[in-house]
Amino acid sequence: MPTIETSRSQFRRLIAANPNHFGTFSGAATVTDLLPVVEPKSSDTGYEEIGCVAYSPERSRLEATVVVKRSFGYGGDPCQDGSVEWVRFFVDTGSGWVDAGASAARVFDVPDGTDCADRPDHPYVAVVGVDWAPARRVCSLPQLPRVRAILSWEHEPTPGDPNYVPVWGEVAEDHVQVAPRRWLVAGDLVDVLAPALTIDPEKLAQIVAGLDLPVPIPEPDPVGPVALNPQPLPPVATVPPIALDRLARMYAPEKVKALAARATDRKVAKLAAEPVPPHRFAASLAADAVALPLPQTAAAATAVSAAALGIDLGDLVATLSEGKGNTTYEELECLGLDDAAKQLVATFRVKRPTGFSGPPCSAGSTEYVAFWADFDDDCRYRYLGTVKVSAHDFITMPAGGLSYAAVLPVDLDAYRRLCEEPGLHRVRAVLSWNSPPSTTDPDAVPHWGNRLDTHVHVLPGHGYDGTARLTIVGGVATDEIDPVTGITRPVAHIAYNGAVLDPRGCPFAGRVTAHGPTDPALAGSTYRLLRRDLTTAGPAIPVAEPFYVVDSTGHGSWLTPPANGWMSWPVWSGNTLGTLGYMTPGGDDRWEVMLELQGAGVVDTQVFQLDNTLNAASTDPANAAHLAVDPGQLSAQACGKFTQGMAIHGTFDATDAWFAQWWFELLPTSLPVGALTPSASGTTPAPVGSTWTLDTSALTPCGYVLRLRSSDRAVISSTHTGRSVAVDVGFCIE
Repeated sequence: MPTIETSRSQFRRLIAANPNHFGTFSGAATVTDLLPVVEPKSSDTGYEEIGCVAYSPERSRLEATVVVKRSFGYGGDPCQDGSVEWVRFFVDTGSGWVDAGASAARVFDVPDGTDCADRPDHPYVAVVGVDWAPARRVCSLPQLPRVRAILSWEHEPTPGDPNYVPVWGEVAEDHVQVAPRRWLVAGDLVDVLAPALTIDPEKLAQIVAGLDLPVPIPEPDPVGPVALNPQPLPPVATVPPIALDRLARMYAPEKVKALAARATDRKVAKLAAEPVPPHRFAASLAADAVALPLPQTAAAATAVSAAALGIDLGDLVATLSEGKGNTTYEELECLGLDDAAKQLVATFRVKRPTGFSGPPCSAGSTEYVAFWADFDDDCRYRYLGTVKVSAHDFITMPAGGLSYAAVLPVDLDAYRRLCEEPGLHRVRAVLSWNSPPSTTDPDAVPHWGNRLDTHVHVLPGHGYDGTARLTIVGGVATDEIDPVTGITRPVAHIAYNGAVLDPRGCPFAGRVTAHGPTDPALAGSTYRLLRRDLTTAGPAIPVAEPFYVVDSTGHGSWLTPPANGWMSWPVWSGNTLGTLGYMTPGGDDRWEVMLELQGAGVVDTQVFQLDNTLNAASTDPANAAHLAVDPGQLSAQACGKFTQGMAIHGTFDATDAWFAQWWFELLPTSLPVGALTPSASGTTPAPVGSTWTLDTSALTPCGYVLRLRSSDRAVISSTHTGRSVAVDVGFCIE
């Protein structure tokens, strides 16, 4: 093994001993004599870096590609624990950064090698993503927010801190597009017309309200009942594509110059002022002429129609048949595998403001991404599927363009192998604008678009062997849950997003999901889930709650088991996650779920410990949180008013049967560095009588709220942790 620097090999130990060892700690106790900087280091990309940051408007999902650059330095091979690449996302829609959540990818030491084409198999590319479904606006008010991704190896970026500085990793940003929604008539008239008419929005709203406009049918939420199962968005409109003659006029020199005047960026204005060439806006005409066996008269009519627009159909066909790949307007930039979510993700950039067949309220055009893979390592690419992403003209786009993600679910369990095998495979994506790429020739390159190859790591696990089993319970792989206690093991993580769980062990709260393999050998089998309360020694009860599934095209639906619980075994095309059922027993008991096959009896079981009691300001000493100002000091200050510079004293406590951490916040601003003593956070319970002191010297005269938050470590509804309560005290600084 090559020598790995101590700052990497001993990273967790060094951070645990001194959070400011590398000089990146931003907590309230950043004081040189308490937490001295030993080895300055930040944003080191020697082992991993961000390739792309993107968003899928169709799936409401933020994505970041992580380039794993070396074969060592990741905590062990796939038969060991490995390590974690964390990514936390922040989004700025115009009002500052908002935390959109964090996810992670597990990485390992994988030996350098070559693929069947004799090309190096490193670096390989992982993908980390989170679901993000913002409030959407009407198509005439495009949303092009900025997204920040913070990559941090082995150390989760601090929630709510967009300025977090990683030691190993980096920070990357890009602009994305949020899918629009349908018109809501009255409300949208106010939003769109008020700025144009320079009229008070409230007055305009009153006028619109008096028009008695029809109330539209509500549009379904783009994200399904389970955050991990986003539904594709319904079409914004059913308007037909803009006719070719109108496109020719729309992209004429005099028209684009007028359009360019609306651009907010000088570089974008310059690009918008350039006419869109015929072999761009008329590409579909040439594609139809070549692909369709038209009768001679129809072919002649097509050529005449093209000539009337000043287009030589022969030259157009010849240009589009070159097969060189033109990336003037769009280009694939990244391709990787999200193993936890079981999907390939290709990221492409829309580089110009025009040339996409119309603005957001039109039908626009389509970017097609075809995916290929050599998971069998026989040097043959096999077609996996094609994803469509809507594209439009955005004259208000930023100078750097817009970054889009094309997401394809993949049945990875069909390719999982033993941990002793490398698991690195070739994958390919082909981008093609407005014309589907080949599904039979992986080497074909469209005229508008390009091709991108990379390597990905399919993590080891159970391959398909015809055995019915419980693979995931409560969002955690069953081999990461203690079979006796029902709490997670020290190395457990959320199966769907790679997020690492508290090594102290986590119980479960809310909805507990159960999953099994989508093994074709099990198709046609009939199964049911049974659950029983081990704490009360209750009977086994069939699980008959409705549960949500997503098929391979991304469409979701609810399934409702009969009262006896018997259901057909899931197949991947109709249930990509192999969801077997939902259980919501409630309470804090220990339960057991049993998988029964018809004709074979119970074939697998899993114990899980529940914790649905949330700590709160109560008399329960095991689940409590309190915060108060010293009564004597409070009574001495009329109405809780303090003079600037005074020190405010108080007491607090924070406990929970499954305690995770406590921390302080100050509203409406942030806590000044060093203002709160002895500390602003802790990962051990704070007993009754714990004290705090707030130095108000750095606070300007205002009203404030000091907030104590405490959280437990339960896995909530099989998707995440971090359930917390807040206890507040208010005061004023004069």
